[in-house]
Amino acid sequence: MSGQTPQPSSAQLFGAVLRAFRRTGLREMAARLPVSWGHLARIERGDQPVPPDLVPLLDTAYNAEGVLIRLSELLARDKVLTEWESRVLQAGTSSANPPIPDEDDMQRRSLLRLLSVLGPGAAISASTIDAVHVGLQQITGEPADRDVDDWEQVAWDYAQGVWTDLSGSRSADLAADIHDLSRHLTRTSDDAERAALLRVYAQLSAFLALDLPLIAGPRACWRAWSAARAAADASGDHDLAVWVRAREATESYYMQRLGPAAENLVAEAIELAGGRPCLGMVNALSARSRMLAAQGQADAARRALGEFKDAYATLPAQVTSDRVSVWGKPLTEVLWVEGWVLTRIGDVGRATSLLEQALAATATERVGAKANLILLQMWCAIQEGEVKEGLDRAVQVTQSLPVTPTRRRIVGDILDNLPEKVRALPAARELRALVSPAAA
Repeated sequence: MSGQTPQPSSAQLFGAVLRAFRRTGLREMAARLPVSWGHLARIERGDQPVPPDLVPLLDTAYNAEGVLIRLSELLARDKVLTEWESRVLQAGTSSANPPIPDEDDMQRRSLLRLLSVLGPGAAISASTIDAVHVGLQQITGEPADRDVDDWEQVAWDYAQGVWTDLSGSRSADLAADIHDLSRHLTRTSDDAERAALLRVYAQLSAFLALDLPLIAGPRACWRAWSAARAAADASGDHDLAVWVRAREATESYYMQRLGPAAENLVAEAIELAGGRPCLGMVNALSARSRMLAAQGQADAARRALGEFKDAYATLPAQVTSDRVSVWGKPLTEVLWVEGWVLTRIGDVGRATSLLEQALAATATERVGAKANLILLQMWCAIQEGEVKEGLDRAVQVTQSLPVTPTRRRIVGDILDNLPEKVRALPAARELRALVSPAAA
């Protein structure tokens, strides 16, 4: 029907499930299979069908425990049914033809794609689970709408996993919740309730923007950030408006966004904060110090670092003691930012000590943060002359996890600042290939 969102193809669905099972770099995974990493990337994107004889090998390599095999079998049956329906539609609906499936049949078909991936270790989105229970309201008579407290809990739950969940794994759930919340907002007339829901909308949009880089282009991220800014401003929560701009500025820096967007967002955040101590203000000063370091303004970067640390000292204990959620700012993050800036401007001795402290104190759950700290340590090692060892370790770390914008920025800085004579080393070439867009 015109205007409907097209359903993903079988190849796209298989590729999405494949990506959900991958817990290592694409090249490392391809090394376990009789295919190139480029071929494997096309399969994960859904651009290329999977040969049947490759499915068991994929299932073993991805530790899917039979899920990929069952998925492939059920998608094959689904394809047969789809082709049969197409022939029915082309032939018309005379009594000699089988009937077109009714609504219950279509719901069954939709659930087929859920059931096809149920199994040990399978990644099923919460929004898909909601679809299974779509008839519960009719059975129980209970209202389906969440109230403000429910929505605030949804936002809080998401906030706990921003830095610990696998990048790209939450976008479907977030998009579904944002859609439901927008419908709720259109029916809300109470000003206080509307402001509270807009606060949640801003948070969910920001979390979506943070989750999108590995599965969508930069433009999708900037649109999500724009929605987060608009919702935060409309909610009247100035601290949230500051935080959203500071976080978007940081992501713009990581993703090397063209133009003055990052600097403008930092300036807006600082102006909105008006000197009030808040997490967003601290994040804005953090971003500014790294931008100045990247521009080669060592003295200005050190001054910005001092302002950042002074602002951090004003944060309440509930923020500085939170080591996991997006609303926390533990001391390890101060060490991480200072270590990054000093590494960038060449103060390797001081940076090395700070990075060691940060790595030792970072929460175990924050695997990605630990990897980024190790990459900064390797950058220090390279600057101190341990080029081969530093590059080899950087390759190992980069292969072990998806290449997030933060990781890509650090590795890009390492490569851009390599001495000319070592840029042709095999490890340097391998590292560059790992962070190229084709390898994402």
